[in-house]
Amino acid sequence: MRGTKVCVFAGMAGAKEYSLLEKYANQGCGIAIMDRNKELGRRIKEELERIYHVKVFFFHGDVDSEEDRDIFLAAVKQMYGNTDCIICNAD
Repeated sequence: MRGTKVCVFAGMAGAKEYSLLEKYANQGCGIAIMDRNKELGRRIKEELERIYHVKVFFFHGDVDSEEDRDIFLAAVKQMYGNTDCIICNAD
C-alpha cells in the first residue's frame, strides 16, 4: 500500500463523514477507520471495500483514549506507511 494516498478517520461515523470516506475511496485511496461502534465500523469497511475495491482498515477503539489512538496510528503507519488526510470527529 505504500505510495497510495491514505485517508484516516477517527471518531463517530455519521452520514457526513461517510460521504467523505466515499469520496476518498472513489479516488482509490486507502482508508483507515477507528470507531467505538464495532458493528457500524465493520459495515462501513465491508461496504467501501465491496463498492470501491480499496483496502480499508477498521480498528475498534475510542478516539478519546490516548492508548487507542496510539495503537491505531501505529497500525496505520505500519500498514500504509503514509497519511494524506486525517479526519477526527471526537465527541
